[in-house]
Amino acid sequence: MDITFINVGYGESILITENDPEAQNGTFVMLIDGGSAMDSEYAGESGRIRACDYLKKHHIDHIDLLVFSHVHEDHVCGLVPVVSGIPVRKYWASIRLKDEVIGKQIGGLETLSETNKKMLSSINAYSSLIEKIPAADIDYLDGIKEKYFKSGDFSIDILGPDLSYKKSVEASLANVFAAGDAVALDKALTETTEMMNNASLILRINCCGKSVLLGADTNAEGFKSLVKEHPELMKADVFKIGHHGQADAVNETLLRAADPSVVVCCASNDYRNDSSNEKTFETIKRTLGRNVTYLFQDGLYAEQWNPDISPRNGVTVHIDELGISWSLA
Repeated sequence: MDITFINVGYGESILITENDPEAQNGTFVMLIDGGSAMDSEYAGESGRIRACDYLKKHHIDHIDLLVFSHVHEDHVCGLVPVVSGIPVRKYWASIRLKDEVIGKQIGGLETLSETNKKMLSSINAYSSLIEKIPAADIDYLDGIKEKYFKSGDFSIDILGPDLSYKKSVEASLANVFAAGDAVALDKALTETTEMMNNASLILRINCCGKSVLLGADTNAEGFKSLVKEHPELMKADVFKIGHHGQADAVNETLLRAADPSVVVCCASNDYRNDSSNEKTFETIKRTLGRNVTYLFQDGLYAEQWNPDISPRNGVTVHIDELGISWSLA
């Protein structure tokens, strides 16, 4: 199994491929999120690449499973060109829109803060995407569902989000569509933005006796009940930490429960928005107390981040019977 954390800058897009003789071309293809759609995210010679362009570059011509982890611009908006250009067999999502607002587009961008403009862009993109998907092709998921998907030695556990919390986020999102004026819209967007991270889908990928924990933007608080009530499900050889490595991404309790040997951070290499926060990695080192491999979506993190002179499009973690290895994409 190969898991590639595509270098989409401040955002997240994860490509998973696994040999499967029953899949098209003998390869099962899964994509989690698609990064941002903002042109500025891909400017310069950073190695950052749009998810759609990375898939094209690597000749991905089908997607068996596409996952909308949650509704934020840097996760969902980059999926618009992906879905329009590559056939998708099945979709998973956390957030369910009310039937009457699916496909609806909300105006008023010009009056909003930059943060809320991004939130509204993601809602409009998500609404448009969901409208195009047959209802039978999408599963809305939450709670704990062990081995929800299984194929040979490859399986996926659903570990979150918490159902009641997700419903509160969906209610806040409904207020966005119901807002009658600019003030109400701004308030609803601010609330939804702040709540959305911990409504992210939490997946544990299992292959060859190893496990990979992927929680999108779920932070330490969002993992709290899962760690307390089901610590046995938290063990992961590879842990993609949440919220782009910001200061709220992990705490000692979460790290002890996961106890990974490889930590991955999908963060911008220019530290924008407090991503790849130094305190986060200090907490990881202090808590785990042993050698751990730290990977970014564009390389290896040492004592101090030093970007490679060659732009990288991503980092790939490979898992097979021999163990775990990684390479730059």
